Amino acid sequence: MPEYFLTTALILFSGAVIQGLSGFGGALFSMPLLLLYADKTWAAPVMVLCYAMNRIPALFLLRKTLMWNHSFLLIAAFIPGAFFGVWLLKESGTEFIMRLLGSVLVLFALYKAAAPRFNIIFSRLWALPAGFLSGVLGGAFGTDGPPVVVYAAIRPWTKEQVVGMLQSFFLLSNLIIILTYGYHGLLNISVIRSALFSSPFAVGGILLGLKMNRRIQPRHFEIIFAVLLGAMGCFLWV
Repeated sequence: MPEYFLTTALILFSGAVIQGLSGFGGALFSMPLLLLYADKTWAAPVMVLCYAMNRIPALFLLRKTLMWNHSFLLIAAFIPGAFFGVWLLKESGTEFIMRLLGSVLVLFALYKAAAPRFNIIFSRLWALPAGFLSGVLGGAFGTDGPPVVVYAAIRPWTKEQVVGMLQSFFLLSNLIIILTYGYHGLLNISVIRSALFSSPFAVGGILLGLKMNRRIQPRHFEIIFAVLLGAMGCFLWV
């Protein structure tokens, strides 16, 4: 789709700014816009490739705040969860689960935005159920973010740690998804060409978002985080 190269690049740039600012939300913003003119079998691989590539320089900048012990635990549980999610997609209806999850996210986002800052101290082993549920949702619905985002939101972390952990987790999960795309033959020439053209825009966007993140106050970050989480919940409902 060469006629849409620039449009795709600008959409992915805007989503990448959101990524850098909050740690997540880029796909939530970009995917609906890409689907206005492209098939999901083209849009999803292009987006995932670009958002995997732009996280590499982001992780270099965030290297002092990364927590790989959490990310690896999440990914270890994510993989079997994804297989179960694919089975769930084939064997049962998903509309009720999507709306239930969307409602929970919206309510949590409202509480997070309205309440004073709160933290829960618990074992990082809770990353295992969060990662498994993330895999289930990724396999069944293509939305692997919510459980991991909530896990990060209730940890006693700084905004830099939240963004760093989310970027490292999503890089690993994106690499797994890219392997599945390759297995199913979705990484064709059109996808590769569009991703190569758009990736510099995606890199520039996430670097701009990270710069904005460093300048905002922690409470303002929490509100932005809550708004995006609520938007994710509404997206699941729709």
